[in-house]
Parts: sequence; C-alpha cells; structure tokens
Amino acid sequence: MIYRFLTLALALMVVPTSSRGQSDSKAAPPRLKLLDPSATNVQFSNNIPESKHLNILTYEYLHNGGGVATGDLDNDGLADIYFTGNFVKNRLYKNNGNMRFEEVAAEAGILGSQGWDTGVSMVDINNDGYLDIYVCRSGPLEPELRANELYINNGNMTFTERAAEYGLDDRGYATQAAFLDYNGDGLLDMYLLNHNIRQMESFNPAEVVGQRDPYVGDKLYKNTGNGFVDVSEEAGIIGNPVGYGLGIAIGDLNNNGRPDIYVGNDFLERDYLYINNGDGTFTEKLKKAMPHIVQFSMGNDIADFNNDGWLDILAADMIAEGNYRQKTNMTGMDPTTFGYMVEDGFHYQYMSNTLQLNNGRAVFSDVGQLAGISNTDWSWAALMADFDNDRLKDIFIANGYYKEVADKDYDRYENKILDRVRAEEDLSILDFMPKLLARIPSTPISNYIFRNNGDLTFTKKNAAWGMDHPGFSTGAAYADLNNDGALDLVITNVNDKPYIYRNTAAAGRHYLRIKLDGPSNNRSGLGSRVTVYSGGEQQMIEHYLNRGFQSSMEDVVHFGLGNHLQADSAVVRWPDGKQQTIYNIAADQTKVLNYGDASHPVEKQKQQQEPLFSDITRQADLSYQHQENAYDDFAKEPLLPHKMSNFGPGIAVGDVNADGLDDFFVGGAHEQSGTLYIQNEEVSFSPAESQPWRFDSRSEDMEAAFFDADGDGSLDLYVVSGGSEFDPHSPELQDRLYLNDGEGNFEKSSAALPEMLTSGSVVAPGDFNDDGQTDLFVGGRLIPGRYPSPPRSYILKNDGGTFIDVTDEIAPDLHEAGMVTDAIWSDYNGDKQVDLMVVGEWMSILVMENEEGVFINKTSEAGLSDTNGWWFSIAEAGINEHGNMDYIGGNLGLNYTFRTSKKEPFQLFSGDFNEDGRQEIVMGYYNGGHLYPRRGKEIMQQQFPFIKKKFTTFDAYGRATLDDIFGQQKLSEALNYKARTFASSYLENGENGRFTVSPLPNMAQLSSVNGILTEDFNGDNRTDVVIAGNLYSSETHIPRNDASIGLFLARNEDGSLRSIPARESGLYAGGDVKDLERIRLGRNGERGILIAKNDDYLQLVKVNAEPRSSGRD
Repeated sequence: MIYRFLTLALALMVVPTSSRGQSDSKAAPPRLKLLDPSATNVQFSNNIPESKHLNILTYEYLHNGGGVATGDLDNDGLADIYFTGNFVKNRLYKNNGNMRFEEVAAEAGILGSQGWDTGVSMVDINNDGYLDIYVCRSGPLEPELRANELYINNGNMTFTERAAEYGLDDRGYATQAAFLDYNGDGLLDMYLLNHNIRQMESFNPAEVVGQRDPYVGDKLYKNTGNGFVDVSEEAGIIGNPVGYGLGIAIGDLNNNGRPDIYVGNDFLERDYLYINNGDGTFTEKLKKAMPHIVQFSMGNDIADFNNDGWLDILAADMIAEGNYRQKTNMTGMDPTTFGYMVEDGFHYQYMSNTLQLNNGRAVFSDVGQLAGISNTDWSWAALMADFDNDRLKDIFIANGYYKEVADKDYDRYENKILDRVRAEEDLSILDFMPKLLARIPSTPISNYIFRNNGDLTFTKKNAAWGMDHPGFSTGAAYADLNNDGALDLVITNVNDKPYIYRNTAAAGRHYLRIKLDGPSNNRSGLGSRVTVYSGGEQQMIEHYLNRGFQSSMEDVVHFGLGNHLQADSAVVRWPDGKQQTIYNIAADQTKVLNYGDASHPVEKQKQQQEPLFSDITRQADLSYQHQENAYDDFAKEPLLPHKMSNFGPGIAVGDVNADGLDDFFVGGAHEQSGTLYIQNEEVSFSPAESQPWRFDSRSEDMEAAFFDADGDGSLDLYVVSGGSEFDPHSPELQDRLYLNDGEGNFEKSSAALPEMLTSGSVVAPGDFNDDGQTDLFVGGRLIPGRYPSPPRSYILKNDGGTFIDVTDEIAPDLHEAGMVTDAIWSDYNGDKQVDLMVVGEWMSILVMENEEGVFINKTSEAGLSDTNGWWFSIAEAGINEHGNMDYIGGNLGLNYTFRTSKKEPFQLFSGDFNEDGRQEIVMGYYNGGHLYPRRGKEIMQQQFPFIKKKFTTFDAYGRATLDDIFGQQKLSEALNYKARTFASSYLENGENGRFTVSPLPNMAQLSSVNGILTEDFNGDNRTDVVIAGNLYSSETHIPRNDASIGLFLARNEDGSLRSIPARESGLYAGGDVKDLERIRLGRNGERGILIAKNDDYLQLVKVNAEPRSSGRD
C-alpha cells in the first residue's frame, strides 16, 4: 500500500506544524489544584508491565491506557468515580464528600472478570433512576475474554453483570460505547467504537474498505425494548477492518433535532461523519463536510465553543508544540505518498489537532491553528467545557505516551536490528527485545488546558492554572466533585495514580447547573439540548455523557454565568421535540427540570427571508470546470513552502458583443483553453463561437482583463500567462492580447505587446498619463525553478494600440518589485492622479505615487514598510471620514501553520549553501526565542548533504538553530525575506498620508484571501466587503489553507466591519477560490458575483439587495 509501516513500530507520522500558543504566565494562584492521593484516598494506578512477548513492539496499543467515568451512582448528590484498568482490576470510588473517596469495587461487584478493559460509560440503561456502568474490552486476547460488560445498578451501590442478557456482550476490539436515541423511538441505543489490533502493513487498506469485520468494524446496536440488536449494516455504519477507532462524539450538527455521529480513526482510515437521515439510517458525509481532518485521530468532543447555537467538533492528534520534539519524534510524508492517500479515498489528513467550526449546511472550517490549540503532543482525551465559569467553553487535552516508538533515533536503531535479524537466519527479534525496549525513550508531558478568549482564539493556561504536572495521561472526565459550582477534573494515567484537580474557579464567577429528569425510557434526558440566556448572550449544551477518550462525564449540564447573578431564561429541547422554558433562574444552584413539565411548542409560521446571497450556478447553466494539469513542483524544488503552478484561473467580465448584457472570459490551465461565455436574455450563459485562445492552450491563464486596447470602443481581452511548469524563457509565458471586432469576435494581436517571457499574475488596466488611452501594469509572479527570485513586472504605455514597456523609464522600482500577486490603480493621496498599489509574496504593500507620469516609491512615507507578508489581493475599501481612500489587503491569514510577528518574523533564506553554484532555499521560524529550520532532517539533508554528516542524530538536529546548521556568515550573505504579518488587514488612510493597518475580524483570517469585492451589498448605504480564497497547494507536511467558505463583512455605522455567518448571509464559496468578479445579470442589471476556483467548477452567486451607495464611501 501507499504507506510504509515498520514491522514493530508506529512509524507513520507527518512532519510537524510550527509551535503554537500564546504566553502562559504563572502569576496568580493556580485555578486547578492537584490533590494528593493521600488526601483523596484514590490510589488506583493503571500499571502496564512489559515482557519479552507482550510489549509496545508486539502490541502497539499497549499504552493507550484506560478510561474514567464520573457520575452519582447512589443518588446521594455526589459524583463517584470509576476507573478501568488494562492489566489491573477496575476500581470504583464512592464520593464521601470534601474530595474524599472510598474504594468499593469489590463489595460493589464491579471489579470485572479477566480481560483488557478500555472505555467506560455511565448510563441508566434500564431507566430505574440509577446509573449503570458499561465497560468496553479489547486487547490481544481470545474473543471470550473480550466480551463487553454491563453492570446494572441494584440501587444499593452493588451491581450485577448482565451484558449477555441485554445483547451487549460484544466480543470485538472495543474502544468506547456511546448511548443515544438515533431513531427517535424514545429508547437509548448504542454506538460501539471498535479498532483493529493488527498492524496496517499486514493488509492493503484500499482493498478492504468495503468489507465488514465482526470484531474490528464499528457497530450500531438498536434498543428494541427487549434488548439490543446489531443494525449496523442496514443503518449505513461502516464496519471495515481499516477502522482504528479512538474517538466517538454525538451531537445534532445540523440543528434538525436528530443526533449525528463523529468517529475518529487512527492511522490511515479517515474519520467518519454520520449525518442522521431521520429514518433509522445515516449517510457518511465527512469528505463533503470537511476539507481536511486530523491524521492520527485520537479523542474528540462535540460542543458549541463559540456560543452561536451550532455544535462544533474538536479532534486531537499528536503533533508536538516545541521544535525539539517536532524534529525528533515525527517524520515526513512525501508529496507522492500523500497524493496516493488522497487518490485512494482517505481524504486530506494532517497531523494537527482540528477545531471544526460549524458553518451550517454540514459545512465545517478547521480553525485549530487560529485558535492556538493545534499542537499538544501525543494527545488523548479532548474536552470542551467551561472551567472558569466565564460563559465560554475552554479546552482540555490529555497527552503523553509511555514509550515513544515514534522517536526517530530509536527508529533507526530498530531498523538496524531488523536488518540484522533478516540477514542472519539463527537470530530472532525476541533475542533483541530487552535491548529494543530499553532504547525506547519515555518522556512525561504536561497536559494542556486552554482558556477561551471568545474570539475564536484560546490562550494556553497550563502553568497559570496549575496544570503543569508531567505524566502519561489518557482518559479524563469532568464533574463538580465537591458541589462548589466549578468543574473538577479526573485524569487517568499510565503507570501512575490519577490526577484529581480541584477547581477553585474564579472569585465573582457564578454558575447554573441543570439536572434533567427525563421521560420513562430516557431518565437522564440524553440528547436534550439546553440553552441558557444571560446578559444578552446564549450558551448551548447538548446532553451526552460520552466524551473525550474512553470516558464518561457526570450526568449534569453545567453553565458558567460569569458575573451574572441569574440566568434570564433556560430552554430545554427534549429529544422528542418537546420544549420548556423557565425564567429568571437564580445563579449558583442545581436546577432540576422535569420532562413532565414540557410540551410541544406551538408551530409558528416561519417567514422565509431571502438570504443576501444565493447560488444560481445551475440556473445560469454554468458547467465550466477548470482542470489543473498534474505537475509536481516539489520534485524540482523540494523545500518550496507551497506549489507555484496552480494559481489560476482568472476571470474577466464585460459586454463583448454590445448587446447590453455582461459576458465573461475564464482562463484555463496548461493544455486547457480558456472560454468566453455569452450571456443571453434568460440569465444563462453559452460558449461564444469565437474562441481564438484555444490555439494558445499550452499557456496557463493566470488573469485576464477586458478593456479597449485600440480605441475602437469595443472591449479587447488581455490574458496573463503564468505557471511554474515551464522553463524561465519559454514562449508559453508570453502574455496575449486579443482584439474585438465589436461584435464579440476576437483575433490575436501578435505585434501589440513587447516580448514578456515572465510567469505573471495580474494585469491592471488604467490611464496613468491621462491621455485617454488605457495603459497596463502587469505583475510578475515567479521565475520558474528559482523561488523566491523576483521576476520582471511591467508598466506598459498604450501608444495607439501598441504597448511599450516604460518600466525602467518611469518606475524602476517596479522592474523587479517582487513576487507580485495583485495590483490596483488608485488615487491614494487625492491629487487626481492614479497611483499604483502592488502586493505580493514576501512583499510589503507597495505604494507607487504618480508624480506627473513618473512613479515614486512612497511605501515608507505611507507607513507600510513593515507590512511584509504573503499578500494575495488588494482592493479599494471606500472613502473615509478624512476624504481619503481606504484599502483592504488579503494576506495568508492567521489560521495557517506558519506564525510570524514583527519581533520574530517568519523567514526565508536563498543562497548557495551547498557551494555548488546553485541557489537553495531554507525557511526559518521562531520557537522559544530561537530561529530554527522549518523542515525536518530527512528532507533537509536531501537538499543539503552536509547536514547528514554534521548532525548524525535527530537529537542533534532537533537542537540545532539555523545559525548552527549554516553559520552566520552564510545566512548573512543569502537573500533574506522576512514576513512580519500574515493578517488580512484594513488600511485606513490618515490625514497625513500615512496608513493605519489593522487586522480584519478573525473570521476573515481563516484562510488566505485571494479575492476582494467592496460595495454596498446589503443596501444600507455603507460599503461592505466580500472576500474568498484558500491555498490548497501547501506542502504536504502541514494542513492546507482551506477553511474559507467566503465571507460577507457588513459595515457598521462607526465604519468597522462585522462578520456575517454564512448561514445568515447565504454566501457559501468554498474551494480553492482564485478570483472574484462582479457581473450584471439580465437587462435589469441585477448584481452577481462570479467565483473562479482552481481545479473546480465556476460558481455564480446573486446579490439579493439593491445598493444605495456607489461602494466608494
């Protein structure tokens, strides 16, 4: 298959993302106090001994650890604790109050029989008002020793095992069970998450994905009222042997009242997203819903972290935060292997925690990088809950792995042993097992806790909140163990006693806890949705107990209220749709809500309000699909930050046949012709008869523009050629001009343009010398094979239809301005002469002031010299209160792996580091105050062979800075680019001609912004903004930039911009968007937006509002 798995070790790891997180100070007393086991009397320890025959090398899930459940088993008002053990017996601790516990497993009858116990759930399965306990089992054991166990609560703190009687004694390799009413019949059913214990190298995943394995595949058990039956196949549940299930979370993700299911799979198999069809079946929709996912999917959780009333998804992976562990524990996936993974249907997977923001319509955006929670090392339990009672759900992630089989130096040592065993017939791997086990590192790591900042970002609070105790944690559960109104944490460890953290919360912070007394067949009210309103804000929690990893939370719904002394109201939507609302609930209490007090809400006739934007692509009969040609940029330049060959297509809009209707041209890829579409009276589009550019299909169309080149009153077409698959002086790079005969028939003009063998990006028509003829700025994007060398850019003066290169004469600073991505002509200083604003990759926002036809670089005077970034677009944003034009710049965004700042900029060096006469590149990033190489040892030593000799171990390389590797002299002699900001920004033009640069709202930072439109979209007489973008071409070691689905930014009265969610605006423009253009639709000139996407279909969106302003004020 496409992956290389070591025979004995976990070897498939992706090269790291960069370090995340904000500063973590430790000034105030810790919020979470770790209690001594002698004080709590909790002495359980999940000890896992190793032997010659059973160890981490023979059973790779050996150290996955156990689970923990919290719940009030004896109805005394205190949450008890249950731990599962792998080698050791399970333990039950009765809560005696004041954080003191009593071990009662033996007398309670829940020690468990011989076996390997994993996940645990507390659920009132027989609806007698007492929580029961369901224990999952796995391990390298016989089927009879893997039968899951169900302990029925006898009501007196004793239990009777009755799994077989209920039909739940499944004998698969179980990780965890989750209880839900999936079919709406009022009975609690069970989803059983299983996993394979075979190493993936022993079979071909692509060949078995359609099979069903009774022990490995997940199962859905339907509650018939007389027991449980397996309905997995008929319900649409995947049960193949590729499943390595580690995480299961339940929630109504599309707000239709039915529970959906998210399943996390380790290794190659992708995660599953099951959308409930409402008829007892599910449809798996992950690839359509999420542009990318975690790779080694561990624990997960579903909760509404941003309080917008829609459930989001947190999934944990195993990328380290610090440079050293990134470089020593992980290896890379080359682009070819990654491509095979995608082609085989396993989706785009990256080793990074994901926080999938719910956009509605079952469309999600991973905001984990922006949130700052992406890198938490080898993670397990992942939980979202309000740990500081500020009304925002924080994030806890448990991590640690007792034996670091992914350590690269150990990996090399193991391979040497394996090679020796293969070479000598009389040797066995067992002969070397003690030595192998002794060489595996074991490094305890602190768990992570992040405070929710309320703006899609989080702040790491490990030390500040007292969670800085290194260990090997797996399962975790939260509960208010001492009834003080703050969520405590219970964390189970491998080869150590549990961590029990008492939460001191915060002074002046209040809470409201809600206990649901549900219907007769669901006494806990699982699946109910509780929404609390306080201070004009809402919080929503959907009540399910199984969360994180192999664990179960307390059977109470907990809300922080901040400084509010009451909740204004609380609304419960029970699973059958009944609802109840209570008002003015005093804070700091546990409120019991009874199902018997609920009723079906009166159905109100909802007025369907037309969204501001609606997709009319099908109605317009737009079927054009851009088809990017296959080209591996990394084969030529392995250390590129991203591919340079797929930045098209561009769009040009105009009435080419003078019939009063807008037509458009869309570019093609290499060996694909662009196409001109003619609009008809019915607002649909047909290909024009005249398509002369088909003879130039070898060129790659990057951008296009309609303008009157020859002064005959008709729109001619300029097409920018680009791409990186050509030689630097290839004729395919020559731009093209096609002249219009006035009726929409075009002919190529070979003599109108000078020779311009440059891989370009943008053409901007404008009359810079005010002679009535349209001149051009043409931006150069790259020199193929020579990243990041600046290519030629041009100012072309229109001389009666012939264009003359006058760059060196009037704008020498633009000759090699940089890797230009966009440009606009605009009078930024109000002197009635059009100036030029230019942006690009690694460039600052360049301001070229027009002084009587000569362009002077005024970037520094404009206050923009420190704006170096990866800019992709720029647009006018309207006239401000000073009478000056503001601008919006589209940058890489803040949701990417790469981090930067003015103090610690992200850097690139280009020089002859190998002393072979050729230029090589290396990227550097700051981590812990030191500048390190971005890439790992394997790929770096391929490009720089001296690294292999200079740093013989991964340990040495992991400690090496860029100075250590290349030396200060080499770096100082190299071309050095520094990106100081990646934030898409608003440029406010001040009275003194200087700009104030401010980042756009965080929703505008989810990805790169490649297209910007500004006008009064919603008819309120203020200039609004529409943006779209993404960057699908990132190197395969880091998550691609794909979180944008387009965004409408409405202008407030004070001039600020606010983000409007897609489910409100109707704007869904996902994909690898490369261009946005306005287009008039029909004779009435209704407004539309054409959206061009790389390697995808065109999209046409209609604007359903009339403008009241020109879009320039």
